[in-house]
Amino acid sequence: VKEGDPLCTGRHTLTWVMAPMVHWPEVMVTYDTTDKILFSADGFGSFGSVNGNIFDDEVNYERDWIEDARRYYLNIVGKYGPQVQSILKKAATLEIKMICPLHGVVWRSNLGYILDKYNTWSSYQPEQKGVLIAYASMYGNTESAVNCLATQLAKEGVREIQVMNLSRKHVADVLAAAFQWSHVVFASPTYNNGLYPLMELLLSDLKAHQWQNRGAAVIENGTWAPCACKLTHEWLEQMKDINVLARLTIKSALKEEQVADLAAMAKAIAEDLKK
Repeated sequence: VKEGDPLCTGRHTLTWVMAPMVHWPEVMVTYDTTDKILFSADGFGSFGSVNGNIFDDEVNYERDWIEDARRYYLNIVGKYGPQVQSILKKAATLEIKMICPLHGVVWRSNLGYILDKYNTWSSYQPEQKGVLIAYASMYGNTESAVNCLATQLAKEGVREIQVMNLSRKHVADVLAAAFQWSHVVFASPTYNNGLYPLMELLLSDLKAHQWQNRGAAVIENGTWAPCACKLTHEWLEQMKDINVLARLTIKSALKEEQVADLAAMAKAIAEDLKK
């Protein structure tokens, strides 16, 4: 079948809409013109399995599902924002009463919620104003600096702060969080004259998934020849519209006088959050 071709099965008439790269090149979604149901393939789905309740109005989606839905979309489809925008425009021309994805709950009530999320994610805009601090730490010193920064951000009135240890969280979870928040702080030690491998993996994944339109700050740690800041900045320069607000170098452990530098970084981030 081709896009727009009808197929009458008796009471139902089905038609198809091309949705390439959501998330395979040959994907088509199916629309039942009789009951106004969109069978959306992998679109609007989620990781996770249902526990008996299969409809969106039978679950607390914001509490139990959105994190897996965000991780699902951004890791699998996130690179293909323009293609998702295209299918959203096509969907806007249809009267849809129910969305049936291949994964996750069936949408029959609050369709606008998930459509709005997809529009935000696929247009590479932050979902929420707030700060993610993504860090790697070899001996605990970078972690201590990160905790100090989080405290300084709180003193500046920032209420949405998420701290993620790359050695404890899978890169897929951190990538999803980076798309959620408006600002990200990257904190990493220098490792063999390069970036700590897990930080390099995160930055590589962000670039591959077209991460953009964010505020950022960088903290590096290195006793002899710190270069994590320079290398992180090189990654960020390859991305679109990333505004680096502040940088800080620490050597082994944060010095008492450098707390003021972290306070200045927190202030710069907090001021940018108000824009």
